[in-house]
Amino acid sequence: MGGLSTSIRQRIHGANHRWWALGAVECGNFVVYMDAFIVTLALPAISRQFGVGIHEVKWVMLAYLISLTISLMLAGRLSDRFGRKLLTQVGIIALALGAILCLLATSLDALIAFRCLQGLGGALVLANVMAEITALFPKAERRRAMAVNASVLAAGQVVGLLAGGALIELWGWRSIFAVIAGLGFIGLLLDTAILRNRPDAHPTPIDLPGALLSLLVVGLPFFLIERLASGLGSFGGLLAIGGSIALVAVFIIVERANPAPLLNLRLFGLRAYVCGSLAAAAYFVAAGSSYFLMPLYAQTILGFSPFQAGLLMLPLAVALVLASQIISHLSHYISARVAATAGLLCTSAGVLGLSFLTTDTPVPIIIGLLAFIGLGGGLFHPPNNTSVLAAVPVTLLGSANGFFTTSRNFGQALGVAVASTVVGTLMLQAGAGDLLAQLHPDIDDTLGRETFTHGQSIAFRITASIGLVGAILSAFRGPPITIAPPETLGVIRP
Repeated sequence: MGGLSTSIRQRIHGANHRWWALGAVECGNFVVYMDAFIVTLALPAISRQFGVGIHEVKWVMLAYLISLTISLMLAGRLSDRFGRKLLTQVGIIALALGAILCLLATSLDALIAFRCLQGLGGALVLANVMAEITALFPKAERRRAMAVNASVLAAGQVVGLLAGGALIELWGWRSIFAVIAGLGFIGLLLDTAILRNRPDAHPTPIDLPGALLSLLVVGLPFFLIERLASGLGSFGGLLAIGGSIALVAVFIIVERANPAPLLNLRLFGLRAYVCGSLAAAAYFVAAGSSYFLMPLYAQTILGFSPFQAGLLMLPLAVALVLASQIISHLSHYISARVAATAGLLCTSAGVLGLSFLTTDTPVPIIIGLLAFIGLGGGLFHPPNNTSVLAAVPVTLLGSANGFFTTSRNFGQALGVAVASTVVGTLMLQAGAGDLLAQLHPDIDDTLGRETFTHGQSIAFRITASIGLVGAILSAFRGPPITIAPPETLGVIRP
């Protein structure tokens, strides 16, 4: 037995350690994204239990995504200081503990609070995925590793939808959190056995002022979206916009003055990095809105069961996985700019197509549109991720990874926030604010059904437009980067 364990350890820490480490961090990545979307199918059931509408129950999902997003940059810096292995372990524990507490929650407020805890744990896990890939894989293999990352992202989202649907039908919505806790325990075992702790040998002080300001700067857009319900033209709305601009200005001043900033502003002198990061945010706005709204549409408008609603999303995942694997093998023939831009155009077109759904759209049309969105995601992720990180000097990778991962998750949270706010606000204005808990094709509620599809149409057109802007930005990222950029960029200096 001792000889077997020794042999396993030698294999894990041998020449192929980077692939074992990829498997370990991607397990955490899988749990984080699964946890983000497994809840979507449970929202109608949660609404019925607590007697609330989409405007309130959306926070079960948004609380997780927002808390994860706003803490990512700080999580990346903490990992540089204390080691990626340690912080990943702490994150997995918080994620699993939060899942157990969600399972036991007796009120909507408690459930939302525990989802925030899960989001903080997810940030510690997610902040280390890209960093570990960049640190362990040579550039020749990095796009393959990024393709694996894109496939895991899709698998986590859609397996979450499929498993969530089956669990909700069999044992109710609380059972989904038991699965997350169990997978988190498996992830903790893998991280403990495989990852190596490599804290920075010469750690820099943590930028506490920058960290606190970053929480506010990243979180402010979600507050502004909430103001849409009462109108941005109101005094409170205008005050919020002015305060947001001022806060961003203060954050820039603080980061310029700090010799070891949380976000190194020199990164914004790299066109490929900036364009790729913004394009990633735009992609996730568009795709995130479809992941959020389509399971609700399937259950409330088409009359699907939770499992059938999750199954409807499967073509998206299959197309994403296949396209990401194919494009990773064509990297020598197709530039990142062309592939990523084409992918964003496909995704934006697919989301725009979803905006024309009605209460009786044929299912094959829906499947085709979702597959087209997945095709776009597969074309976009591997080349964009590789291109963005190739643009960054080694000494700035920690800061670059933090901002890039934040951009991706910010887009995802923003897509859900826009979709839920538009649909929820229109339903409130139509006097149908609590109908998510009641809406079903078997109930003759024309007002609720038409209001939902109308709001969904507006939301998809907004997010598709943002995706199109991302495609334009992607096209301006510049030519492929074939040599490492200099350590001293000579652009924005603190």
